Amino acid sequence: MQQVGWIFRHNLKSLTQSKAKLLMIIGLPILSILIYFLSYGAQSTTAGLKIGLVNEDPGAYTTQMVTWMKADNKEAQSVSLSDGNKKLTSGSLDALVIFEKGSEKSIEALDPQHITVKSIQGDTVNKTVKATVNASLTNMMTMMKASQNGGQDFSKYASTFDQSKISVTQKTTSTQQDVILMMSMQILGFLCMMLLYAAGNLGELILQEKEDGTFYRLMSTPLSSKVYLFGNALFSLAVVVTEILICLVAMRFAFGIDPGVSYFALFGILFIFAIMAVLLSLALGFTATSRKSVSGLQMILFTLTSLLSGALIPVAIMPSFMQKIAEFMPQYWVMDAITTLQQNGNLASISLNIAILLGYALLFFCIASYKFTKNTRVHSFV
Repeated sequence: MQQVGWIFRHNLKSLTQSKAKLLMIIGLPILSILIYFLSYGAQSTTAGLKIGLVNEDPGAYTTQMVTWMKADNKEAQSVSLSDGNKKLTSGSLDALVIFEKGSEKSIEALDPQHITVKSIQGDTVNKTVKATVNASLTNMMTMMKASQNGGQDFSKYASTFDQSKISVTQKTTSTQQDVILMMSMQILGFLCMMLLYAAGNLGELILQEKEDGTFYRLMSTPLSSKVYLFGNALFSLAVVVTEILICLVAMRFAFGIDPGVSYFALFGILFIFAIMAVLLSLALGFTATSRKSVSGLQMILFTLTSLLSGALIPVAIMPSFMQKIAEFMPQYWVMDAITTLQQNGNLASISLNIAILLGYALLFFCIASYKFTKNTRVHSFV
């Protein structure tokens, strides 16, 4: 254990001396959160935005639109155009939604026009408010068609709809929760790719020490080859686990993201994936002939499998044949396990996922062991 401790301390000292590597270990998990947090944040609802609603063409449809937008956002208020422009300039309002003359007839004709969104807060607010207006218009078109098909007056039909507050609230909450769950999945998928790259440093380290002769000199000392490999693998696993902890802690406490799964369960699944990633790195390290070759192989392998597995792109939007291919990737079973738990699954429901990940880990361990024992130059020192 003293020899393992020496290897661990030696690698830790080398790591702390490299600011770039430290920044990557700490920064990449945070980056994986920021990329998707900001992306999904730009698609969020208008809740919290102060919106002025200007109705210059009052009618059954425009009035109903104003009513719905007020119900969706407590900060929304009806204002005149002149008053709205003043409040927009002073910062009292974040955006104005203007139903201009002709908007009522255009909605009645199922071709919405003359509806303008104004904001000085930038593209993010503009796009968010426009998306909300378009969603309300879509609901409006659906209700208009339904009322016509049912031979009912639109105002009465809309009034009946408005009285169903519980159903509307439940639908909205579900939509927001779906967005949060999807964002969590994409964050964790990106993290899986980053964990593969972090573990991949182990294979490059072994090849670098082979190329400069350090590896073979160490094999000629009382330090056994098995202890050398175990110590380096343990250190690599510690680095990968650190990245997992940084990401999960940041998700929980810094960004307040609820992934719909226990964070302990998430850590358990990602820990198994981390072990597999380290063993994969060992297998690649002993299979490749040079550091450059293993670096290029890892870049292609890690990025391609992450794309095909659904870690970066949701599997649901892939063609059916691509979904079949995804099932051969380890990352797929990580994402599938998380999805199952999000749908109120338990440990038994993801036992197959865990078994497959452990199977991949065993496969890579066997490959690494075989390649290591076939290395005649190492064998001569054992």
